[in-house]
Amino acid sequence: MNKSNQIKTHFDGKIILFFFIIFVTSCGLLAFKINNKAICTVKEFKIDAPTFKAGELITFSDITPNSYEWRWYFGDGSKISYRSKVAHSFSKPGKYTIKLLVDNSCTIEKTITILPKNDVIDESLLPKFFAPTVVYEGEQIQFKDSTAHAKSWEWRFGDGIKIDAIDRNPTYVYRMPGEKIVSLVVNGDIKYVKQKKITVLPAKKETKDVVSERLARRSSSRADIVGDYFKQLPEAPKRSAEIAGINEEKFKAILMGICEDKLSFDNVKRYFCDDDLPLVKLRNGKTISLKELDEAIRDRNINIKKIELQKDQDGCVTVINLNYRYRTIF
Repeated sequence: MNKSNQIKTHFDGKIILFFFIIFVTSCGLLAFKINNKAICTVKEFKIDAPTFKAGELITFSDITPNSYEWRWYFGDGSKISYRSKVAHSFSKPGKYTIKLLVDNSCTIEKTITILPKNDVIDESLLPKFFAPTVVYEGEQIQFKDSTAHAKSWEWRFGDGIKIDAIDRNPTYVYRMPGEKIVSLVVNGDIKYVKQKKITVLPAKKETKDVVSERLARRSSSRADIVGDYFKQLPEAPKRSAEIAGINEEKFKAILMGICEDKLSFDNVKRYFCDDDLPLVKLRNGKTISLKELDEAIRDRNINIKKIELQKDQDGCVTVINLNYRYRTIF
């Protein structure tokens, strides 16, 4: 036979020794792991907290002797903690399963219940205001605030969720009878809100004056040129208590209420003369109506640069000079 046709086999002793070492090492690691599981002494972990409420710190600690590695899982999506003793707070109430992995071999789990946080209310900070208990439909109602520390006001008179007035002592007219809840928030702190219930009765029915009706019918049968002339004259501008108090600072607060979609346009108009709403002159020279301004900035973030109100002799705002820009994330 030719040497080229002979098949030679050769085993390198070093290779055999290498695989033997790997085999022995693997068996040793497996035995160590199994042995560790068998002798795991971690039974529980310690929890310290005065109360289990949302937002409060809770201390978790492992007191197992000779432990060297820890992994805490709090069940609320937060990051893993790697110390033997950690402090953690849960932002929302509910049940959470806490898992601790010790030395990468022993696992302990506990389920705790987090209760809602009870806010402590300081009664002295609650708004104080006067509101009648019974009113009539179509009647102008006066509300008066006497809160000593109040600097801003948000009134809701029970006809919707939006703010109805931002004055200390506003007036309001109910158009529908029923039970209404009046609420007041001062200084923008919704934690301290005061509510009162008002009963709105149907409008009063006027009693008929028979003598006056007869005299009116007789006079109507004759031509009254002077009376007809005055009937054709337009009514005087509608005024309210809010008109006299409108200024640049208060109008800025109104604009913020529009931007946050808290103040409806009907309630915006209450601060201006109904017969002649003001025009708005913008920085670029463009003139728009008050309604167009409302639509342009409602539910938008703006940065107000300048406000100037021009009034007539009756106190009605005729022109609003306004310089503002939209806020962006850049």
